[in-house]
Amino acid sequence: MRRFLEKVVIVLAILQIVHASWWYLGVSSSYQSLVEEIKHLPGRKKCSNLAFLAPRQQELCSLEDKIIEVIHEGASMGIEECQYQFQTRRWNCSTFNTTNVFGQILKIKSRETSYIYAILSAGIMYSVTRACAKGDLGHCGCDTKVRQITTDGGFEWGGCSDNIRYGSKFSKDFVDSKEMRLNADGLMNVWNNGAGRKTVKEELDLICKCHGVSGSCSVKICWRKMKTFRAIGTALKNRFDGASLVKMDKRKKRLKRLSRLQKRPTKKDLVYLQESPDFCEHNLEFGSLGTRGRQCNKTSYGLDGCRLMCCGRGYYTLVKEEKDDCDCKFYWCCRVECKKCTNVKELHYCN
Repeated sequence: MRRFLEKVVIVLAILQIVHASWWYLGVSSSYQSLVEEIKHLPGRKKCSNLAFLAPRQQELCSLEDKIIEVIHEGASMGIEECQYQFQTRRWNCSTFNTTNVFGQILKIKSRETSYIYAILSAGIMYSVTRACAKGDLGHCGCDTKVRQITTDGGFEWGGCSDNIRYGSKFSKDFVDSKEMRLNADGLMNVWNNGAGRKTVKEELDLICKCHGVSGSCSVKICWRKMKTFRAIGTALKNRFDGASLVKMDKRKKRLKRLSRLQKRPTKKDLVYLQESPDFCEHNLEFGSLGTRGRQCNKTSYGLDGCRLMCCGRGYYTLVKEEKDDCDCKFYWCCRVECKKCTNVKELHYCN
């Protein structure tokens, strides 16, 4: 009996590691507790102590002392952006305090899963690239190769261009290392990881400053800078709405469109293998929390409107009174006196 229980514990531990993900570093409470656990360990052993990292991820994590923090920032950015972009949808990118972070939704290879992988991959690339430019990482710096691109005399390269090459390379090496490329799920994940990185590359601004006598622009110095991560999240959200349903070509070990009538997805598009559930009702098997109790917009005809958000079940209204400062006046010297105004708000929630 004792041996049997030992085997059960070992199997459960293995399953926990299999379903664990580096995304766990993006959950702030988990990250802080992990930091406390490993802070006394020497540099290389800190990463090898994180069982949810694959061997290659542990190796990359050991390259620099600050890389764990950078990965945490990238994963956290991805999670927060996902929740921002889907806050008014039935599926609102819910997270759980588990090592796979997003729960059972990951079992369904739907367009929601495609967005999760893309935005987390983009988050790592963005965070690493930004850390390079700030000088926080010793293995990279500004992008000097960009100066080899001809500008036809329009401007001169200067400043510190974001090193998206290094950021992309690190993200690809780190994020894709746990994926099995011989099955449909792994191919889908790798595709969407790549789409996230391509979106970061596309969302670049050319920043320029003029130099010359009396404000003239006799010399224009320019460099490349990533756009805000919000812009990247929005671009990926647009690709989420136009994501392509695909299937696996078992002979060639690659993903392909369902029929020739369908638009062929490019490497910057999101792809998925299964249709999404409606997310209307609570269903733990599909990772759906349902929309009962969710706040909705009574006047909206969009996805955040009560008609669609509540899935036709109707909604109830709560009246809330809030007292705020108003009609404030400044009296010399030195005080401000305000009246208290009562504002009545109607809040609507799904049945």
